[in-house]
Amino acid sequence: MSYHTTHPHKLITAILPKGRDKELVSRLVEELGINSVNVNYARGLGRITPLRHRGVGATTEKAIVTVLIEEERADEVFEFIFYEAEINQPHGGLMFQQPLLANTLFKMPDIEEEK
Repeated sequence: MSYHTTHPHKLITAILPKGRDKELVSRLVEELGINSVNVNYARGLGRITPLRHRGVGATTEKAIVTVLIEEERADEVFEFIFYEAEINQPHGGLMFQQPLLANTLFKMPDIEEEK
């Protein structure tokens, strides 16, 4: 099966400590004009946590921020998230981007204002 997209996009995923997501989302919307941001939450355990401390109570909540962005802007947005979410700091999280096999462009129709 072959997929074709007329609007190449990438999906950027960032996994952050909970609390860094709200400011990041606000800045993505206000400063970069991005309106395709999603946030989910999960619990996780770091690799460097010693075995004796690993247990149900040792997990921490993480924010998973995903951004759907045009291929041309993907590197710019990736770099913005990397520094603004402080992923470049120790224990700052991780992120990756991937191309999409297919996507569909949806636009709201232009509607005349009611009088």
